[in-house]
Amino acid sequence: MAKKKRAKKTKKTVSSVKNKLNLAWKNFLLFLAMFIVSLVLYYMSSNALFINFFAIIAMITGFVAFAFLIVSLVFWILKISRR
Repeated sequence: MAKKKRAKKTKKTVSSVKNKLNLAWKNFLLFLAMFIVSLVLYYMSSNALFINFFAIIAMITGFVAFAFLIVSLVFWILKISRR
């Protein structure tokens, strides 16, 4: 009697909380560095156009860095609560 072939199960890659936490932490550090660089350039520039440009860039990167900080904290709390 011939054996019946069974369908192979495919593994779904599920991102764990730890991987998401590492990604959020790396993005937070990247945008924090960009925020600091834009603040330094804001204070060092003398032209009004550059001052306005770096001020806007500093605000945008600051808000994004703050958002990644909140996401990192949420994933950190999820990681602790799963234990």
